[in-house]
Amino acid sequence: MIVGLFPSLLQTGGIQRVSQHVATVLNEIALSRGCSCHLLSLNDPPGEGRMESRDLNLKILGFGRDKKQFSLAALSLVKKDNLVYIGHPNLAPIGLLLKFLRPSIRYVVTAHGADVWEPLSGLRRWGLRSATVVTAPSNFTASTIVEVQGLDSSRVSVLPWAIEPKLRNSNGSARPAAAKLSTGQMLLTVGRMDAAERLKGVEEVLRALPFVLTHFPNTRYVIIGDGSDRPRLQRLADDLSLGNHVDFVGRVSDEDLAAYYEACNIFVMPSRQEGFGLVFLEAMAFGKPVIGGNHGGTPDIVKNDVNGFLVQHGDVKTLGLRVTRLLGDEGLRNKMGEAGRQFVAENYTFDIFRNKFMGLLTERGLLNGIHKPTPTRTLTPGELTPKQ
Repeated sequence: MIVGLFPSLLQTGGIQRVSQHVATVLNEIALSRGCSCHLLSLNDPPGEGRMESRDLNLKILGFGRDKKQFSLAALSLVKKDNLVYIGHPNLAPIGLLLKFLRPSIRYVVTAHGADVWEPLSGLRRWGLRSATVVTAPSNFTASTIVEVQGLDSSRVSVLPWAIEPKLRNSNGSARPAAAKLSTGQMLLTVGRMDAAERLKGVEEVLRALPFVLTHFPNTRYVIIGDGSDRPRLQRLADDLSLGNHVDFVGRVSDEDLAAYYEACNIFVMPSRQEGFGLVFLEAMAFGKPVIGGNHGGTPDIVKNDVNGFLVQHGDVKTLGLRVTRLLGDEGLRNKMGEAGRQFVAENYTFDIFRNKFMGLLTERGLLNGIHKPTPTRTLTPGELTPKQ
């Protein structure tokens, strides 16, 4: 049996997307080995839900943030020699409890970035240390787990995320929403605006924009996302007299997001720290040059002078110069955009993620004891979770 414990599978966001990819791979493994796969989601609505993923219709059991019932359900499912996947360090204590009660189980925990930048509570850290392996999306996050959480480096593996295939294959139904903003040059940022963190570099882009506008007066800056810092940033845009050049769009659907990626000229997010930076890959998949902060996991993705530029967080002058250079050189934008598109195709597709994840599970012995199919019968996706 395979059991997946996730914070959320039906909501939107980077962690949710990688969780959906993992859930898909776990179900594919279960199908190939003739065993069951149970997907439990702490924060999704209580009861049974469904998620379409590739050729599978996955059944999800939500718990409406009821951690006690979530933990009890995991305990009732897990038997000896089961594989347990835990999709967030905050859930690691459940793995610890399961292993205490079922010593033969093996579990893997995935860290994402900011969730491991500061020391975790003793129980969560113990849960990480007891895992067979802890995965991280970037070299920076992996090294942080070792240094901050005190894990042995042999227990930590880098497993980069993949872009969502459906995003690039948008049917374009939302393109008019972005098209009306694209009469001039468009800069785009996609990220959470959190007053407690202020990590994404939106303020720095706003402060660089007056310089950019002296060279390219038709430039618009579009910010997708929401959060507690949005009102302050909107006031800053007003203070800088940028009102007609800045659009705070808020949260959008995947279709709208694809439209904005396609409409923009440059994706810019000079963040102070990123655990990975999935949005850079999404922009690259649309052939866009990117500008990111030379910090955290971003340099794993943004290769300076190749698929974009890296700048120091807070260096508004250099940021403005990099933006104007790209806006003024269509050939350079196209060259970097194509390099980024190729970089994504060679390293960050779902198929590549699947192969790396399965390889990691095999290498660490996490699939040992998981049933293999009989030679006389092959299961199909519909037999495990038939479409309604």
